[in-house]
Amino acid sequence: MNMSGETPRENLTLSEADLAACRPIVGEGGHVLRALCPFHGSDRQRSLRVQVHSGRFVCFACGAWGYMETARAQWREEQQRQAAFPRPPTRRQRAQRQRPAAAVSQAAAHPPAPRAPAPARPDLAQHLATFQAALPGSRGEAYLQQRGISLALAQQLGVGYAAPGTWPHPARDWHGGRVVFPHTTPDGVLVNLYGRAVGTEEQVPKAKRHDHLPGAKGYFNAAALQAKAGPLWVCEGAFDALALLAAGVPRVVAIFGVQGWRWEWAREVRELVFALDADAAGQQQWRQLARQAALRGKQVAVLPAAAYGGHKDVNEAWGAGSLAVGAWSTSAAAAEARPTLPADLHEVWAERVAIMLADGHLLPADAARLAWEGLQGCPPSSRASHAEQDGTHA
Repeated sequence: MNMSGETPRENLTLSEADLAACRPIVGEGGHVLRALCPFHGSDRQRSLRVQVHSGRFVCFACGAWGYMETARAQWREEQQRQAAFPRPPTRRQRAQRQRPAAAVSQAAAHPPAPRAPAPARPDLAQHLATFQAALPGSRGEAYLQQRGISLALAQQLGVGYAAPGTWPHPARDWHGGRVVFPHTTPDGVLVNLYGRAVGTEEQVPKAKRHDHLPGAKGYFNAAALQAKAGPLWVCEGAFDALALLAAGVPRVVAIFGVQGWRWEWAREVRELVFALDADAAGQQQWRQLARQAALRGKQVAVLPAAAYGGHKDVNEAWGAGSLAVGAWSTSAAAAEARPTLPADLHEVWAERVAIMLADGHLLPADAARLAWEGLQGCPPSSRASHAEQDGTHA
């Protein structure tokens, strides 16, 4: 059942026979089972955790999750029973339209899963095409130039301009118009639009500067996640991404804020350079992301605040001519989180760290240190057998 890196690891099904082959053991007072993960082929550490009462499982090492086959069957039976013997509707439900039988049967065919992002508006592509055509010669082009971004680069990245009265979110319309950036997924699906009000910070009230249309969010230039060559630079804003591209960085993605990062979109990325804002939130976030990346076996570097020449973010530094993209270096947080390990022990160490973080309520740096200390305390001949122990005793 070993999966490739491109295989989805979400909402999977695991049979009881497959679980039994993974040498499960009882843990946490009988409420969970711990087993080797069949999805990434672990044969050393029991990183798969199965909840006995719900049948839900998750691997703390590779992120695979789903439900046991028996739990899915029980859930379908319950849905069918409820469909056959519906409860009397409440007064509020009587006033609503009843769901068609086809919708009930279709819902019963699938077990519950985390809520998916709302589907993209079908008119987004049409709006974006209109805004892209309006960019040349507009206030949006002049604003881009004021921030050091050429028209050619902006057009290459799909940027547009929404003139006053044309922004699809009327309550957030701005009399100077908005420079428009597409939100996309790594495979290029357009899911949203972001509009930056044209004008300086003095001209545009803070509440009006930024607007994302309602619905799911993606990244700006998300296609860079699928590129294979060179490190991926990660920044907060779309203007920061354009500034880095203008400065000669070939592979950049903007995550629209410090909380926008998604590890499931970066599974194939091996090298990361964080270029977040120089404020406290940005500096704290890159340290957290650096630790998380190191624990996932990725090489991590950071563009330090000094590279901005005293300015608050990448784009402001670029516009002032003080951005030093060559100043990035390996982050201390990543080095702290990932000690020097023999190649044959890295997988065991990484799985131990992931389990400690899930079960021990530890800080990432503490989990990394304790996992390494635990391995150092074992003689080489016994490390392999020691790695078979339950992760809760690591």
